Amino acid sequence: MNRSTKIFAICALAVCVNIILGTIIASARIPFLYFDVVGTIFVAANFEMRYGILTAIVTSLVISIISGPLFLPFIFVSIAIAIITNLIAKNGFDYKRAFFTGILITLLGSLISAPIRLIMFGGFSNSITDFLIISLKANGQKMITAAYWGAVTDSIVDKILSCLVVAWVMKHPLLNRSRLHF
Repeated sequence: MNRSTKIFAICALAVCVNIILGTIIASARIPFLYFDVVGTIFVAANFEMRYGILTAIVTSLVISIISGPLFLPFIFVSIAIAIITNLIAKNGFDYKRAFFTGILITLLGSLISAPIRLIMFGGFSNSITDFLIISLKANGQKMITAAYWGAVTDSIVDKILSCLVVAWVMKHPLLNRSRLHF
């Protein structure tokens, strides 16, 4: 097998990880946790940017087919996560970088998801953070600002933990960076 084929196989596995973990966590109804981008973060941290973006796109397309087209616009958030992770992980992906990456993808991903939430769902997310959004709006914040802070609150724990899980997995001797670069 050539290098590209091996990487495409890892991308396919990463898409499965995203969908399976995301489905399990969603079924368990664990608040503030999704784990639906762990595979994307893994690929983006270990391979060229295009593979991270490919994993993000395919995951979003499959989720949209399974769950409905309302999720498709969030493809841009997934692509941003792949790009940001790849850029930060150029010189490794230890716990410190993973934590920083989690914060950054939350803040920047929320800039992308807030307008999508606003256009598609009136700014709400059908989660516990809707109380924060309503509270911010009632206190004079614009709906886009309330939607942004709702998105940040909704995803900060998930994105940091997702990045830390990837950093932890990458410490495994069989999955360290030197072995993954075929």
